[in-house]
Amino acid sequence: MSFVPISLHRYIKKHLKSNPGSKEKEAMAQLQRALKDYRDGIRCDCGEPIWVIGASQVGNMCFTCITGEAYPEDDYEIREACDKHNAPGRPRPRAQASVPPSDEKPGESITDDDVPF
Repeated sequence: MSFVPISLHRYIKKHLKSNPGSKEKEAMAQLQRALKDYRDGIRCDCGEPIWVIGASQVGNMCFTCITGEAYPEDDYEIREACDKHNAPGRPRPRAQASVPPSDEKPGESITDDDVPF
């Protein structure tokens, strides 16, 4: 399961055919902006590389965050952005839950005898 590579111009033709109300220049500009962001290493908030085709419509997000699906299955992606494993940029660190500070002093440990219940 992986993306189906498609050229930018061929995708625009398919997009315009499926979305007759779309304007070619606007769709091309959105797609080029998303492709530039991909090349510049912009990542989804989850840390994954953006899905250029989806990002052109809804913002810089990955396939999973846009669709809710784990893997693309016959979904298009601009040819040069298909290899997500070697995408430019570094993954963003995932947010970690904050841990409240411990009452322990360095070198001290809490035992079962210390627990008041």
